[in-house]
Amino acid sequence: MNFRQLTLSDLKDAAKFCRMNMQFDIMPDFLFKEKTFDDHDYNPDLALLAIENGEIIGFMMGVIRNQKFGKTGYIKLMAVKHNRRREGIATKLFQIIYDEFVKAGCEKIRIYESHPNYFMPGIDPRYTEAICFVERLGFKKFNDTANMLCELVGKNFDSSNDEEKLLKDGIIIKRAESSDETKLLQFIEKEFELWIPEVQNALKNEPKSVHIAIYENEVVGFSAYDTNNLNIGWFGPMGTSPKMRGKKIGGVLLKRCLKDQQAQGHQFAIIPWVGPISFYSHYCGARVDRVFWRYEKVLSGD
Repeated sequence: MNFRQLTLSDLKDAAKFCRMNMQFDIMPDFLFKEKTFDDHDYNPDLALLAIENGEIIGFMMGVIRNQKFGKTGYIKLMAVKHNRRREGIATKLFQIIYDEFVKAGCEKIRIYESHPNYFMPGIDPRYTEAICFVERLGFKKFNDTANMLCELVGKNFDSSNDEEKLLKDGIIIKRAESSDETKLLQFIEKEFELWIPEVQNALKNEPKSVHIAIYENEVVGFSAYDTNNLNIGWFGPMGTSPKMRGKKIGGVLLKRCLKDQQAQGHQFAIIPWVGPISFYSHYCGARVDRVFWRYEKVLSGD
């Protein structure tokens, strides 16, 4: 068995390896590329394959982000061939990446939730071996979160009546245009700073995959989709100014995005890393689909 860096020529084989050994997830070639080579912080020293007799038997990718809470290393993706688990393959891959994290001065390591380009917001506990693996390495569970699923087929997401009511109060609902970009990003920087990179992605799409609410020539709410995990029905982020909440602005913006996703041909919209479960349940009938456990390992004094 030997370990080497992932290369672009490995893309199809590595994506197929993930599809075959991540039973609760999908990993088409285009998504694997987005999560690896297209990551702004991609580092080939942190994307490793375990090879035996010319066959991939393990894969692990790390990434380093300079977050507001400190420089953080993330194990962004990992998989071991289903019949080769508990042989120390993942441990050896992790040790190589761990040493790079330490060398780079990371203060902590987290699993999967590598915002803004991330695959999943934590470990699905049905991956029992993964839970055992990270806990054995000293990771501590500090939180959990959930993804919700909204069925799109046959649903009516028309929001025209509510938009007319908002307009009477001076609130304009529209798809973002190029002329709106500056004030939209200023609003997000003020109210939801962490979501700037994802909204910037939405603004690159054609048409722009973000809808906004404007009041007195200022953006007071937004809702976006196709910002991460592209082309699989990923919704979000979204947010409304605290001073404008309670007017159903968020519900209208949500429905406009879901209507777009419906037109794209998706059967479901995936609403990830959900906070207000009751909001999505109320406005679009979304249901909790998956739960994720969030893990962290503090490196200070390690």
